[in-house]
Amino acid sequence: MVELIYENSDWLPFFTKALDEIDAEYRLNKIDELKLDLNQPPDNILYINRISPSSHTRGHNHAYIIGEQYLEYLASYNRTVINDYRTINYELSKVEQIKLLKRHGLSYPQTVFGSEKEELIKAAAQMPLPFLTKHNCSGKGLGITLCNTVAELKEYLNSDAYIPSPDGILLLQEYIKPKNDRVTRVEICDGKLVYAFHSSTEQGFELCPADACRIEAKSQAVCEISEGDSLFTYLPDFTHQIVSKYIEICNDAGFDMAGIEFVEAINGAIYTYDINGTTNYSPDVEKASGDMAKKAFQKLALKKLK
Repeated sequence: MVELIYENSDWLPFFTKALDEIDAEYRLNKIDELKLDLNQPPDNILYINRISPSSHTRGHNHAYIIGEQYLEYLASYNRTVINDYRTINYELSKVEQIKLLKRHGLSYPQTVFGSEKEELIKAAAQMPLPFLTKHNCSGKGLGITLCNTVAELKEYLNSDAYIPSPDGILLLQEYIKPKNDRVTRVEICDGKLVYAFHSSTEQGFELCPADACRIEAKSQAVCEISEGDSLFTYLPDFTHQIVSKYIEICNDAGFDMAGIEFVEAINGAIYTYDINGTTNYSPDVEKASGDMAKKAFQKLALKKLK
């Protein structure tokens, strides 16, 4: 038996179809409808964490908080969980991700964080230009703005367009211009490379409707991209020395499945900027790869069910 712990049903079909194909019985647990008797142990089954860090963007403001508690409850009984309680902390905090990257010796864009507007404006004076603003607890690209000057940041923070992060923490992050107008996403499953693909940034930036002096970054945002998006380029036979580091990170932090993104700067330097545990697989990339992610997940699920 498998329990899929989720918040957004739109992201379940990949997993339910894969489980159906291997005849694995499963049930769904919508996390913000959870009822839990702490006097009773959880069922001794396989659990799959599909709790999204962007749940607050869909009106499920407490889903990740409830989910974090539930995953820790399962851990207290040593239940088998794909992407266990440790991963949600990295999903919910870019600061925690940066600490993880630093621990493993990986480069990341220069970043500072804060919550008070005046302190952020002071910190911006020390940032390389241009720089991005980002929510620490992200979702759908909310809070991501490109600032070419400190004055633009000040104007943004004091405008009606500014939306605080759910945890109150705003990041200022160096903007790395991508070489060849693309970023790379590497999918890892069960400690192995599944595949990689490029995502084009050729369209660059898009003016925010609410304020023409603000620009929403496309290249370093974690965006939900619709099915059939032609900006993805599957990379068969992808090899890169950074993959071994990503596998090391996944093994260290509890990510049985993860999509990790990096950008290659114009000078050739590699910067990692996002670790996504509730990774969603592009149907186009899956088709091009011969359903490699689905097969990797099925193999992982069967291994964990033994």
